[in-house]
This record gives sequence, structure tokens and C-alpha cells, in this order.
Amino acid sequence: MTTPAEPLPESPSELPTPARVLAPLLRIPASRRHFRLPLPALAKEYGMSAPLVDELTGLGLPRRETPDGPLFDENDIASLSLHLRLPSARRAVMAFWLRALRRLTAPGAPPVHRVDVTVGCPEPGHDGVCRYEADLGDGGAGGVFETGPEPQRVLVSLTLQGAGRPRELPPILQELCEEFREVDYYLLPGDAAAEPDLLRRTGIADCVLMSRALVDAARARGIEARLSGGLLAAVPFSSTHTWAECRVDGVWLPVDPLLPKALAAWGVPGAELWSPTLAPVGLFHRLGGAPLRPVTHGGTPCGASLRTREEAPA
Repeated sequence: MTTPAEPLPESPSELPTPARVLAPLLRIPASRRHFRLPLPALAKEYGMSAPLVDELTGLGLPRRETPDGPLFDENDIASLSLHLRLPSARRAVMAFWLRALRRLTAPGAPPVHRVDVTVGCPEPGHDGVCRYEADLGDGGAGGVFETGPEPQRVLVSLTLQGAGRPRELPPILQELCEEFREVDYYLLPGDAAAEPDLLRRTGIADCVLMSRALVDAARARGIEARLSGGLLAAVPFSSTHTWAECRVDGVWLPVDPLLPKALAAWGVPGAELWSPTLAPVGLFHRLGGAPLRPVTHGGTPCGASLRTREEAPA
């Protein structure tokens, strides 16, 4: 496939410049952005210094001016922070994923994970009870929950059984991954995947857009494929994720060449353990066939903490 965006360097000695990292984002239509992130959050949450923000603004970083100061799109800022290897909570969580992958390659039985889906009211002080709806996929322990004003509450707990160990993808799926080797991972607005040509036009994708492209490409090759939404299980916090799965010789294998490439590009320590042609069996846990939005509060998506601990196999 061809992509118009110049691939970002993979070597740690070739760190991308702000201009190079920003360029693909500028190809996303302005109508897709949600300007809600205030200026102080760029330093506090994403490690961006004032001179860097000024440089990015001068390069055309989209923002909306308000009487209280400029507002930025959170996906833009998170993507820039990751590619420029700045300190952030999101980047710190990625080290847990690689530690979990290393645990899966160690001797012994695959681990069993217990995941507590914990929420806090995003609008404290409102009248009445908090009404949460948990969507945990096909057959998941979801449902509707009404609670009092507790600051933190465990809505539901999941047990994720070990499903095997990571393994190299078969050649037919390695060839599929090669087709997308020049795509770069950027966080995108939730409706970006509705644009079928966005990946081709920009050379970037998030996990949802990439997974859909992989499924389409696999089916075009005659490979049975499906979209999967679920959890990337890691102690002490798991993460929601979307990936493609392909069935070869009767076995469904997770296929995700984009995420390991991104971890290497973002300089996450230990990224060399996860190659783009590795099937992360046991790390990815499928809960359903669509991207998950685990918890809403009164119909509005809200943050949920996926605190995770390892349990002894039964």
C-alpha cells in the first residue's frame, strides 16, 4: 500500500522533530477535533514545556481561543507527547504491558488475572443516584448499576484465564503485517474510523482504524478475520484495546503490528521484546466483536480504572 506521510524514524538516535510529528495530524479534518484540553494540562499531564507548545503552535497545532485561554484536542496532544517521548501517565502504563508480555514468556503456567472495573462519578454533586452502564462485550458481566455518591466504586470484576503464550505469526499473516509496515500510530477521534480512506491519506491510524484495515485486507486474501475488542491484561492496570484476529488452521490468532511498532517509536523500555509479527496470545483477551466503551455515566462515556492483580491458576 502507499501512504503519503513520511514514516517516522524507528532508530532511537533519530528522534522525530516536532514538525515531522505534527505533519500527519494536520491532515485530519478540523471538524473531527474536540477542543477541551486547557493549556495548563499540556505541561501537567503530557510533559510539554512552554517553549515546545509555542513551537508547535507556530507550526500550526490546531487550537480554539476562548476568553479563559486556548483549548486543545486531547488526541492531538497525547499523540505528540508519545512520539516526542515526553513523560506522561499514558506512557508509563505501557511499561506494564511489556512486563506482562515478559511474564507470559517465562516458565510456568500462564497467569490468571482479576480485573476490577472501578469508577468515580465524573459529575460529583449532581442530584439523584449515579447511573452507570458497563459494556464488557459478548457475555461479559456488564449491565446497569445505580449507586450512591461514593467517590470510587467497583462496578464489576472479571477473571481472565490464561489463553496460551505469545507465538510468531504464520508466514501468511506475517505477509499481511508487512503490507502495513509504514503506518504510524496516532490517537484519533472516535469517529475517525468512519473515514475509510483516512489511513491511506495520512499514513496514520489508531487501534480501531488499523484493526478494520487489517480485517479487510485479510478477507481480501481469503483469510477468515474478525474485529476484536477487549482487554490488554497487565498488573497493576489493564487497558482496553481493539485488534484484528485471523483464523489459520482452525486457530484464532491476534494480529497487531501497529502497537509494538509504536512502543519502539515512543522509546518505551523493553519494546524490543514485542515484534510486529508476534501474536500476543495471552496478553490480549477478547470480550466482544466491537470496540468497547466500558462504562458510561448517564449515557456519557466516563473514565474507568481497570485495576488488575494476578491470581494463582485454579
